[in-house]
Order: sequence, then C-alpha cells, then structure tokens
Amino acid sequence: MLLCAGFAHAEGIIDLKPSVGTNITYDDNVFRFSSPALAKQAFGSSATSDTVKRLDVGLDASVRLSRQVLRLSTSLSESRYNRFDLLDNTAKSNLLAWDWQFGSDFFGVLSVSKNESIAGFTEIRNPVKNLRAVERQSASMNWRFHPDWTTYVLRDQSKTENELAGFEALDREDTITEAGVRYRNLLGTQLGLSYREVDSEYPGRTGFASVLFGDESVQGSLNLDASWFPTHKTRITARLSRVTIDYEDSPQREFSGISQRWDITHLLTNKITLNASAFREVSPIDDILSTFIESTGASFNPSWAISSKVALSAGVSYVDTEYLGSSGIPNNGFFIVAQNRNDSSKTANLGLIYTPTLKSVLQLQYQTQDRESSLNNQSFRFNSLSLVARYNF
Repeated sequence: MLLCAGFAHAEGIIDLKPSVGTNITYDDNVFRFSSPALAKQAFGSSATSDTVKRLDVGLDASVRLSRQVLRLSTSLSESRYNRFDLLDNTAKSNLLAWDWQFGSDFFGVLSVSKNESIAGFTEIRNPVKNLRAVERQSASMNWRFHPDWTTYVLRDQSKTENELAGFEALDREDTITEAGVRYRNLLGTQLGLSYREVDSEYPGRTGFASVLFGDESVQGSLNLDASWFPTHKTRITARLSRVTIDYEDSPQREFSGISQRWDITHLLTNKITLNASAFREVSPIDDILSTFIESTGASFNPSWAISSKVALSAGVSYVDTEYLGSSGIPNNGFFIVAQNRNDSSKTANLGLIYTPTLKSVLQLQYQTQDRESSLNNQSFRFNSLSLVARYNF
C-alpha cells in the first residue's frame, strides 16, 4: 500500500499529515484568584503569574476505500510551568472514526475518542493539578430523501473522570440522543428542526452529596435553526430552543425557558469581515452547586486580511451568567437554599496571524477578562499573551 500526503481521495491511498507546534504563554493570574491574598494563603507568596511553555506533536491519517473513509488522529501536548511546576502535565488526544456511506443518500459517522488534559481554573479555583479524562463513543446516520432535505439521528455517550478524589463529584456520564430534519437549497438558505436530550449522571455523588446536590439531570431542547443570505455579502444564522432541565432528586433546581442565539457575518470589503452575536443560552458547567448556567450576552469580532500572509483579528464580549438552581439541605420539610450566584464577564482579545507558507503559521494572541461575581472570592481578572508557532508537514 502506498504512503502519500497529497491524494487523500484516491482509493487505498493513506494520507498522513504530521504536525508540530510550540506555544509560549504568559498569564498574570494562572489560578484565577480574586486577590493576591488568596495566592499567599495557598502558596505562601502573593505571586499569581507564570510563563508556560508547550510543545505539540500530532498525526492525522486517513484512508479511503470506495465510499468509506477511515480516520485516525492522535496528539500529545507537553506543558511546563516556570513558577507553578506542580501543574506540569502532558495532554493526550486520540480519535478513531469511520465516515461511512451506502449508496448516494445514506451516510454517517461512527467514532470513538479519548482526551486527557489538566482541568481549568475558571470555575473551580482549587490550586492543584487535576487531570481529567473524557471518553466518547458516537454514532450518526443521515438519509437524504430529497436533494434539498435530509433527516438524521445521532447517539453519543461520554464519560468524564477526574484524577483527584476531591473532584469526584464532578465525574459525569452523559447520554445524548438527537433527531431532526434539515433543508438546504442552492442559494444557501438552511432550515432545521431537531430535538436533543442529554441524560447526565454523577456517579461520584453518593450518600449525603447525592441528597444535597443531586446525582442525575435530564436536559431536553426543541431546536429551530435557520441560516440565510439577505445580500451576497451578509449571512444571518439563528437558533431558537425550548429548553427544560429536570433533576431527579432536586426538583427545586429545575428549569424551563427559551434559549436563542443570533449571528450576523458581513463582508465589509474583500479584506474586512465583521461578525456580531447576541445570545441567551443554557449550557452545562463544572460546578457542584449548579450544573447548568444561563448566559446572556453579545460579542463583536472583526477581522482584517492585511495581505495574503498577514491577518489581524479582534474581539470583545459581555456575558451575564446565572448559575441555575441552588443546592439545599432538607430541614423539617423545607430547604435551606444556598445563595444564588450571578456573574458578569467582560472579555477582549487581539490576534496577529502570519502564514509564511501554506503549511506554517505564527500567531501572537492577547486576551483579557474581568469577571464580577455575587459570591465572595469568585471575581477575578487576568491578562495573557501567547506566541504560537505551528508547522504541518
């Protein structure tokens, strides 16, 4: 069998795409502490900044056999911290997928994956290294019963495990089922109607933790999607959803409401693109007291292709976050309800991208965020600057 990197669509040819990259990041608040005093309490020093060096290596491989495509993706990322070396880690990512097709109208994807990486500190600000593993199995099937119409169904099972025993309450097992129908015409107009259900279980919550926080939730959403071009330079996409969240053991935390997102992309000139979004969405989060959040906000992201090799991107956003439901302790038939949490976040970023060749890229990225929270010690501010280099063989 031949080895080749340029003929992925020829039958029996293996397409190999190795890559290598490096990333140097300076972050002035690695653990997202609300004050230097908390850093001193944790480490005996008020220093909160660090420089992180990361080396990435990866390989994407695929082979086509008639209408079937087998894909393999694997990568390693080794991170080393200058000050907080307790966070040194090696992240791993592996994926095996089969893009299948029978005839002209039946197609889908079967895949298995496993990712291992260090958990972040945006929500859980415990200054320890907690490695998190996520295993996922996914299957989907599509039927194009008309040139413009496709119906589909998918099933996804995932398992998230935390290495440290103190984080076992965040272990979760998700079963996702989705079915729907999509329409797309030659003008690019798209419509979709779907129903999605996410059944989440928390096996690490037993005994009192199960009573206090709940160990199972079900999120259902009925979704309407649309995308169209009012002009040849403007595209609008929208999603409206009716969302319900039910907790088996914590009915006081249930939720029902409307989720929506609107995006508009406009090509101002041949080199300048403007993107704006407004949203009110419900999504899961790694938090014990609240397993879902409702985010309401807006963002603006312009980009400028200065030349064929240099581009500039920027973004600003404001998000108001409500942590849905509060845990409670039964007391004579009543619940002692914990304080509700609301956060507001302002974020900005600026990036300069240089592509000297088709296979290489250099990027300088700055990001800042200022979060205010209604709970003590949950507010934080950080600035980060990253230099990224990547080469695809």
